[in-house]
Amino acid sequence: MIPFKYPCFLLQQRKGEKASPTFCMFYAPVGEILRWAAIERIEARKGAVQRAMNPGRVRGVKRFFSEDKRNTIPTSVIVTLKVGAEGLQAVQTSGADKIELHVLAFEIPDDVADKDKPGLVVDGQHRLLGMRDFSPELQIPVVALIDPDGLETAFQFLVINNKSSKVPTDHIRSLALEYSTEGLEQRLRTARLSLNENFLFVGQVNGEEGSPFKDLIDWPANRTGKGIVVPAAIEQSLQYIQDQNLKDLRDGDPLMEFFYAVWTAIRTAWPNLWKKDSKLLDKVGVICMSQYVTDSLAKLYEWGELDLADPEQVLMRTQSLLKNQTPEFWTKPWKSTSYDTRVGRQLIIDDLVQITRNVRGGDSWHTDLKVVGAT
Repeated sequence: MIPFKYPCFLLQQRKGEKASPTFCMFYAPVGEILRWAAIERIEARKGAVQRAMNPGRVRGVKRFFSEDKRNTIPTSVIVTLKVGAEGLQAVQTSGADKIELHVLAFEIPDDVADKDKPGLVVDGQHRLLGMRDFSPELQIPVVALIDPDGLETAFQFLVINNKSSKVPTDHIRSLALEYSTEGLEQRLRTARLSLNENFLFVGQVNGEEGSPFKDLIDWPANRTGKGIVVPAAIEQSLQYIQDQNLKDLRDGDPLMEFFYAVWTAIRTAWPNLWKKDSKLLDKVGVICMSQYVTDSLAKLYEWGELDLADPEQVLMRTQSLLKNQTPEFWTKPWKSTSYDTRVGRQLIIDDLVQITRNVRGGDSWHTDLKVVGAT
C-alpha cells in the first residue's frame, strides 16, 4: 500500500447545512495527485464529468512553464476525494490564536486502477497533465470535496466550467499602466495573452521555441535580421483556421499547436524553401498553404479519422498530404507577379488541389494548372 498524508484546512461554506459538501484545502506535487486521482472522461464512462483531453492545451501548459522561470499557476485544481471519517484527523494547536488544522491521510494499492482511485479530478485536468509533463514535482494547490455523491460532483463540474469568464482586454491594459509595459508584455506572451490586439499571436509565433517561424517574422520587434514572413500572413492564416469553427481549435493553445504542427511538417519536408524571396513564405504562400492543409485536415476530422487537438496526429497527416505535393510549384515561374487577392489566392488553392489529383492519378504534377505554365 502507498500512504499519502497532507496537512489541510477544512471549510464548510454553508454552515449548518448538512447536505452541503465539506472542502479540504492543501497542496501536493502534481505527479502525486495523479497517482490517487483519476481523470474520467465522458466518452470513457457514462456519468463521468471530464471532457475529452486536449493535447494542445496540455502542451500549452508545459510550454508556459518552459518559457519563463517565474511563471506559476496559483489557481487550485478541484477534486473529489472519498476518504471517510477516519481519513481526516484534527490536530491540536496551542496559543492565543488557535488554528483548526487537520491531517488528511489515506492509502492506495500499488497497482490501483483508475476506477478504484479515491480521488477524481473535477477541474484542472490539463493543468495537472501539462505540469506533470514539465515536472511531476511541481506543487499545486488543491481543493478537495470530501465524500460527495455523483450528483454533487457533476453539479460542481458544470458550475465551475460555465461560470468562469476571461479577463477583459481593457482590464489587462489598465494593469499595464501600473507596471513596466515591456516586462508585463513579455510575461503575458508566455501565457498567450497580448496587450496588442492587432498582432494576435504573431509575437508568440516569432518568439516561442518550437515555432517553425521563430525569429522569421518581418516586423520591428525582430532584431535578428532574418525577417522573411510578414505578420499579416500569420494573422490571416490563424484567422482562417478560427473561422472554420472547429471545436477542438477554439482555444489559443490548441490553435497554436495545430498551426505549429502543420508548418513544422512543411518546413521539414521542404527545407530549401525556407529562405528569403521564397514564394512559399510570401504572404500569399503562407495563407494559401495554411488554408489548403486546414481544409484537407478538416475533412479527415469530419470523417472521424483525425483528432485535430493532437499535434502528433496533425503532423503525421500533414506529412502524408505533402507526399502528393511538390516543392517545384513554389520555385517555378508563375503566370502573374501578384496573386494577393481573393481571386488570386483561390487560383493557388485550386492548383494545390489539382497537383494532388495529378500526382495521385499518375499525371505530371503541373497538368491543367492555372498559376504555373505548362512548361
